Amino acid sequence: MTVHVISYDTADPGDTSDLERALARFDAVRIRRLALLVKTEGNSDVNDFSREYALVRAEEALRAHGGEALLGRSTFLISTGCEGAMTPFGYLFIDVDDPGAAPAPAGRALAFGCARSRSLTPEEIGTVEHAAITARTVEAAMADAGVGVDEVALVIVKTPVTSHVPATAVAVRNARITSAHSKAVGALGAGLALGEVERSRIVPAAFDTDHTLYAKRAMVFSGAELDCVEVMLLANRRGAAGELTVHTGVLRDVLDAQGLRDVLLAGGCSLDAAGVVSDPSRVVALLVKAGAAPDGTVRGARTTMKKSHLDMDKHVRAAISGIAGSILGHTRSFISANTVHQAPPGGGLCAAIVRAGSACVAASGTAAADTAGAARNTSAGAGA
Repeated sequence: MTVHVISYDTADPGDTSDLERALARFDAVRIRRLALLVKTEGNSDVNDFSREYALVRAEEALRAHGGEALLGRSTFLISTGCEGAMTPFGYLFIDVDDPGAAPAPAGRALAFGCARSRSLTPEEIGTVEHAAITARTVEAAMADAGVGVDEVALVIVKTPVTSHVPATAVAVRNARITSAHSKAVGALGAGLALGEVERSRIVPAAFDTDHTLYAKRAMVFSGAELDCVEVMLLANRRGAAGELTVHTGVLRDVLDAQGLRDVLLAGGCSLDAAGVVSDPSRVVALLVKAGAAPDGTVRGARTTMKKSHLDMDKHVRAAISGIAGSILGHTRSFISANTVHQAPPGGGLCAAIVRAGSACVAASGTAAADTAGAARNTSAGAGA
């Protein structure tokens, strides 16, 4: 199996013309697994149906290319919010059956796996059982990718905030779980599956409260359009074919440009004297999860991110999209906000999928040459 990652632009949430052109490069019968990771414009409020519209149109495009069989092998993770210097776009992940492909020279290459849980009942959403279901779904995604915990670089989790299933007799109505609470539960469940969070510490009182408790390789999103847990997992699998690898690292805060550079350096990218990626085409995907400290401060200074009439997530996405764009030289980065239980308070997480090339060379005069920082920020699961 060989994994390909292709970015494609969208003119609006329902535009699939670029996606269709990318799909045309592959024989649908040879596609073992397909996933779409999409950023689409929308206000992210409960009356925002851009995700649902984007999902319907993407399903139509895949059905036209490979019928119901391909649709059944596909996973869709669609996130709203393209504030700041961020282009609405998507990443197409395709795992192709390629029997003649030789293992990557480095010994490892990018692999991905996907899994979906059963539908959760209204009473389960936002509970310890929700976290347990997430953990089992992450384990299923590892099995789908054929990897162990030590090979996992990143787990992407989509988790529900409410259920489409009618409330049972014991419930007056379906509980409305906040996005932050749902993300908290999903992150702790992912951390449990990866051995980063102890089961005994996953209790209701900890959800979005005990911020010393967090997973180290999880990015979690929430949505009202689903009532199950969906997982996409990225890993560097031993013996896999292909020219791509994935590298992850932590971010100190929403201003941590050096943290982004450290991850790119760990992936073998070179930077010029200004700290800009010399060959942006080698960075086939950049995923960032950023947040703000619980008190809204950044490096000890007060901000309005937690008090503005605009949702905190919008401030964060706008801020870090400019930083990421200044390093990559373009506006196509998948950026999400709210790192509750996904990083230390106020911190974040970055993942870069990089195409093999020449060894890492940073130009003189740039702080990006701090390889000690790269080693500090790169997770053990990156397989760099």
